[in-house]
Amino acid sequence: MTKENTNDPFPVMENMTVKMVREYLGKKKSIIVPLGVIEQHGYHLPLKTDALIASHLGRMIGERTGILTAPVIYQSFSGGGLDGTINISPAVMSLVVSDTLLSLASQGFRNFYLLLCHGGSENIRALDNALKLLLRLNPAFSDALIALMPSWKFRADDDTALKEGDWHAGWHETSMVMALEPDLVRIDELELDPEPLLKMQIEHPDNYQHAEKIVDDEFVVPRMTQRPDIKVGVMGHPERASVEIGRKLVEDAVKGASAKIMELESKTDGVYKEVAFTPEPIILI
Repeated sequence: MTKENTNDPFPVMENMTVKMVREYLGKKKSIIVPLGVIEQHGYHLPLKTDALIASHLGRMIGERTGILTAPVIYQSFSGGGLDGTINISPAVMSLVVSDTLLSLASQGFRNFYLLLCHGGSENIRALDNALKLLLRLNPAFSDALIALMPSWKFRADDDTALKEGDWHAGWHETSMVMALEPDLVRIDELELDPEPLLKMQIEHPDNYQHAEKIVDDEFVVPRMTQRPDIKVGVMGHPERASVEIGRKLVEDAVKGASAKIMELESKTDGVYKEVAFTPEPIILI
């Protein structure tokens, strides 16, 4: 489905009225919830890069599927600490998302498609745990479907980018912002952290951190912080970015996520059934 009336605010929920949302709920119970963050993205991309991508992808997927799109959730845990980055703890982030879904569920929404446009190992673990507990403990979700959909799972050449260590503010994200809001890309101000810092961050996305202990002992919990010598915070090769690449990445993400949502829409019946479950092994030494 594509939008024909340019004056129609659908599917952007915050631009709609109470009456419009009520009429939508009379026909559908599904909603897309985009998730972003405000964090360091080098000197060439805006702090809102993840939220910017989430906003555009959410709207475009909503237009294609005919499903309402909620406002972007900006409050997340980045882990970075460069100027402009706003961190809330992963636990608070998970409460923000849970309360958002609970508020929507109380209005009658039942199928929730969380479009994740910000990663981060701590963030994703907390979100996954929070959603599982929400379904486990809150009867308001007894017949609700919650899908956690990382946007990068639907992007073209994603495997290639990840193998190359294009984790953050690299050619993928830079290309997408070039395609979506080119005026916000300052490619002439592009800088990278010097080696070996850049190589370290490309090798693993958590290498921007370092560990410290008051006593170096296996029983002592380490303090994890961003390495103080990181000044730019780019993990990848943004110099490879282009508008053409960005347009393909955006179209593939919208197409892939829309297809998955419509597949889930066609299968959901609001009834939970047992599926295979293999717990993680218990390690005792």
